[in-house]
Amino acid sequence: MERRILHVDIDAFLASVEQLRDPVLIGKPVAVGTGVVASRSYEAKARGVTTAMPLYEALRRCPELVVREGDARLAERYRQRVAEVLRRYSPVVEVCSLDDFYADLTGVPLRVQQELADSTALASERSLGALCRALRAEVRAETGLSVSLGVGGSRTVARLATTKAKPGGICEVPSGHEREFLADFVVELVPGIGPQSAGLLRQVGIRTVRELWTVDRELLRQTFGARGELIWRRCRGEDDEPVVATPTLRSISRETSFEPRTDAGSQQRAFLTAMLSYLLDRATSELRRLQLTTRTVQVRLRHVDGVTGERSRSLAEATDRTDLCMVMATNLLDELLLRRVLVRLVGVTLTSLAPLGARQGKLFASADDARRRLFAAVDAVRARHGFGSLLVGESAGLLGQLPHGPHGFRLRTPSLTK
Repeated sequence: MERRILHVDIDAFLASVEQLRDPVLIGKPVAVGTGVVASRSYEAKARGVTTAMPLYEALRRCPELVVREGDARLAERYRQRVAEVLRRYSPVVEVCSLDDFYADLTGVPLRVQQELADSTALASERSLGALCRALRAEVRAETGLSVSLGVGGSRTVARLATTKAKPGGICEVPSGHEREFLADFVVELVPGIGPQSAGLLRQVGIRTVRELWTVDRELLRQTFGARGELIWRRCRGEDDEPVVATPTLRSISRETSFEPRTDAGSQQRAFLTAMLSYLLDRATSELRRLQLTTRTVQVRLRHVDGVTGERSRSLAEATDRTDLCMVMATNLLDELLLRRVLVRLVGVTLTSLAPLGARQGKLFASADDARRRLFAAVDAVRARHGFGSLLVGESAGLLGQLPHGPHGFRLRTPSLTK
C-alpha cells in the first residue's frame, strides 16, 4: 500500500490567534513575544521582522508593529480544535509542537483509500489534493486559522513540502518523485541536520541535498554516528519513521499562580475559593465539550516555600456537572488551607475520565436533569459569545480583582489541558 504522510503547519499561529481575538489587528503587522519575537504575522514578515529577533530590533525595522504578549491558554484551545479536525481524516495524528502536526493517511479513512485506489490513474498521478482542500477549508471554517499542508511518502518529504506550501497552500509530492523534490533544498532544512552539522558540511562544500547525495553512507555514519544513517535516508526520501499518535487524554488540569506580595487579596480564603471555582468551571466545560465524565477530583496548592499539598477524592458516580465537582473541590481546599504560609499556586485536576455514554436512570432525577440542561445552556451561550460571557458559582468573586474579557479572566499563568 502506498504510504502517504500529511504534515500540517498553522500559519503564524500565535500572531493569528491575536488577530482572531482582536479583529482590528487583521491586516496589520503583529508580533507576539516578551523580549524576542516568538511569532509574527505575514504583514510583519514583509517588513523584515523575523522570529527570535529582539523586539527592539523588530520595532526599529517596523515602527508600526503591534506587540502582544500572547495568550497561551487561548492558543492551546485553538490547537486542540485543529487536532480535532485532523482526527476526522485519520486516527493517527501526532501533535509535534505548538503549531504543527503529522497525520498518517495511508489507507485510512475509507475516503483516502478511495482517492489512492483510482484504477484509472498511474501511481504518480494519484492525488490527495481534493482531500487536503477539504481539510484546509474545515480548519478555516471552524477556527478561522490558515494552515499549510504538505503530503509525501515520508515525514521528511511531507515536512519540506509544507515549506513550499506556505502560507495557506498545499504541496503534494507524487510517489516516485521524492528525490527530484528534495534535491535543491539547503541541508539545514533536512530534519536531523542542525546549525553545527550544517556548518561542518558547508566547510567541505556541501550546501544542498543534491550535493549531500555524493557523501558516502559509511562516511556519514562515521561523522554523525547513528544520526548519519538517518540523514542518509532522509535526504533521499526513504525514511520510514512512523507517525505516532499523541496519547489520548487521561486528565484535564487547570492551574494558575500568584505573586502573593503584590497580588492584592490573593491570600484571602474567599479569593482562593473563587479562583478554584473558576478553574474547575473551565475544566468541567472542557470535560463536557469532549463528552467525557470524571470520577476523581484533585486539588493542589503550592506555597512560597516550595511545599506542595494535594488532596483528591472520588465521586460515587461519574459526572460532568460543575456544581457536584465544586462541592468536593471546596472541601478539599479547606483540608489544604491549614499551613500559615502564603499560597503561590492553586490548581485542579479531573481524572478517571470515561466517555459520557448512557446513564442509569433514577426514579427522582428531575433536579439532576434540570442541572444538566442548565449547564448545556451555559455551554451553548459560551460557544457563541465566549467563555467570559457567563460566570458560574463562586467565580463571580474574581470580578474587579482580575482583568476580565470575552474569553474569561486573564490569569498570571496559562491554564492548559494536560
